[in-house]
Amino acid sequence: MTDPITIRLSTAADRDRIAELAELDGHRAPSGQALLAEVDGRLWAAVGVADGTAVSDPFERTGDIVGLLELRAEQERERAYGRGPLLGRLMLVRQRAGVIA
Repeated sequence: MTDPITIRLSTAADRDRIAELAELDGHRAPSGQALLAEVDGRLWAAVGVADGTAVSDPFERTGDIVGLLELRAEQERERAYGRGPLLGRLMLVRQRAGVIA
């Protein structure tokens, strides 16, 4: 792929697009703010900053893009919570398991 990828934080205006992408991908949409990857104005992938939930366009090669968004989301969590990467991942696992809110 040679098209530029735009990575940005979501806004309230992106909710419908993220929900549509999640439906297309067959997974639940990320909750709260998400990191988005767009190519030519099309939403290819989204990863929740707080919950780490990822959705992507199943008709595009998005594996590397999702990995990049997941890494960036982890950095955002570390910045927000002031914790190191290992603790950030542990917090995410516990949150996904419903242990913490």
